[in-house]
Amino acid sequence: MNLRIKLYRSVSIILCLLSLFASCDKNTDDEDFRYMFGLTSAINSNNEEIEAIETAYCDAYKNEGLKFSSQLFAHGTSEEEILKACREAENAILTSSIKFDGKYTYEIKYIGHSIYHKSYGTR
Repeated sequence: MNLRIKLYRSVSIILCLLSLFASCDKNTDDEDFRYMFGLTSAINSNNEEIEAIETAYCDAYKNEGLKFSSQLFAHGTSEEEILKACREAENAILTSSIKFDGKYTYEIKYIGHSIYHKSYGTR
């Protein structure tokens, strides 16, 4: 009987340790470790102005061959590639005919820290 109890305890401890190690590994693909992008402030939210900004950046990301979803870049995307695309988007916006009535800030963050921000408009 003592042997069964010891065996049961040993198996229970091993199972607990295995589940602990398996659960720790699942969080390595967390959004906190990916570049996030988008408008972080908008004063006088005009849908046409917002769309112009977002379209310029998305087009620039595509032109640079970057993979992204609605607010996140794919894992492995380099900061250099992102910033190069941002310069392209800025140029597209500044040379366009759009005049902003509101003020908008577009930002890219990595692990909660801003690596890029650009404001458009005058308010």
